[in-house]
Amino acid sequence: MCLKRKSDKLMEEAVRDLECGCYNKAVSAAYFSVRMLAEYMMPGLRTSKDDKIANALRRMLSRKVGEDEAERIRSDFLSLFEARKRADHRPFMFEEREAKFFVEMAMGIRGVLLSLGKG
Repeated sequence: MCLKRKSDKLMEEAVRDLECGCYNKAVSAAYFSVRMLAEYMMPGLRTSKDDKIANALRRMLSRKVGEDEAERIRSDFLSLFEARKRADHRPFMFEEREAKFFVEMAMGIRGVLLSLGKG
């Protein structure tokens, strides 16, 4: 399955998880949806480290949407990553309000990326 299709599927799952109260799963799926879309948009990416992906994303976006918006998206990407770590690896349970915040953040990042097209 291509990264773009997987990203779309994960975003659908994040929304469904949110609707049925699986808040940790929603946060995790939302993060991976954004990450896979970022990897799809940057096919020459040679890292799997999240901070490096965030930096590469900022560099790519700064030329297309400006420095301020690119930095905001970088910061949001890293916030999603931290939330995903809490959801998947920490003794922490997200509540609906928080999970909804992160799913909406992911949708916003995806919206910007999708508006640019690949490459």
